[in-house]
Amino acid sequence: MPSPDVPADERADRPLPGRKREARANDTAVLAAAREVFAAQGHGASMADVARHAGVGVGSVYRRYPTKEALVEALRVHGVREAARLAAEVADEFAATAPEQAGDGAVGAFLARQITGASGPILRPTGATGPLPKDLAAATAELHAGLGRLIAHDRAAGLLPEGFTTADVMQLLLHLRPTLPFPRAEADALHLRYLRLVLAGLRAGARDDVGLGDGPSWDEWVGAWHD
Repeated sequence: MPSPDVPADERADRPLPGRKREARANDTAVLAAAREVFAAQGHGASMADVARHAGVGVGSVYRRYPTKEALVEALRVHGVREAARLAAEVADEFAATAPEQAGDGAVGAFLARQITGASGPILRPTGATGPLPKDLAAATAELHAGLGRLIAHDRAAGLLPEGFTTADVMQLLLHLRPTLPFPRAEADALHLRYLRLVLAGLRAGARDDVGLGDGPSWDEWVGAWHD
């Protein structure tokens, strides 16, 4: 169901007028470019670097995001929403999958698709003060719920050991998808190679009933965003 906070003419299932459609396309390009530029250059990268990578004028970036901090915050929300949508999609797909047909499992499918399909890596947050902004908090809650469904499926299918947490999924994502100085296809192949090794280890731990012990909690993961 579309969010009530989104104006009716801006929902994804409604056709947009030309200017709004162009603005949304530009915004998507800017956010994708920002993720890639900040991942490659760090947060010292300039708004001009982002605009150049996105193929838009720097004035267009500043009209939408008056400061780099505003762009970074929007980038976080976009990245978490994207991951939340993917987690929900994968959970829905695996809900009707018999355990013997689970393959690498729901968590493995989520990580593989995030590695190969995301417009850029999910950035490790830089830390801030105060509570999470409303949009980021909502997206975070959706992501947590989706990851919980993935883990529940894989635990029932015997693919994950006791103690594996939603925060573990996100930490794995950070470790499995670093920026590499290779073409995208080559980098993705390496990321997926190491994902297969990790999944094999998790399956072995589940098979041998080897618990992981106390893992990171979701609150600890989210708390790293606003230390």
